[in-house]
Amino acid sequence: MKAARKPNGFSLVELMIVVAIIGVISAIAYPSYQTYIEDTYFAQMQADVKVCALTMDRIYTNNFSYSGLDSNCTLWSPSDGAQAKSQYTISVPTATASAYQICAQPRTGGCDDRCFRLESNGTETVNNTACP
Repeated sequence: MKAARKPNGFSLVELMIVVAIIGVISAIAYPSYQTYIEDTYFAQMQADVKVCALTMDRIYTNNFSYSGLDSNCTLWSPSDGAQAKSQYTISVPTATASAYQICAQPRTGGCDDRCFRLESNGTETVNNTACP
């Protein structure tokens, strides 16, 4: 008598269980990944705003005035990429002879605690109020 042959491969039930497990893991991991990406863009924007502030302070050293200096900053973030792929818009709504304010807000959607302001005295503000 011949021995029964053992089938090769996986059954459909086993494959469905694996697909279900991968789906559950993906559903848990994807929101965490999105939050990580948003935090990375926010940190890059803060660095870009501070580079802009350093540029304005350097020019102030030569001109003794901040007014009219916003054109010396890259007004989007990440600044090393194309403006079309930017995540934040950076603006200088206030630039007087003795003070400035740099403001950054997301390009899409509302601020929801993701707007950032930096003033010439070093005050940093993170809030949900859009820039003027």
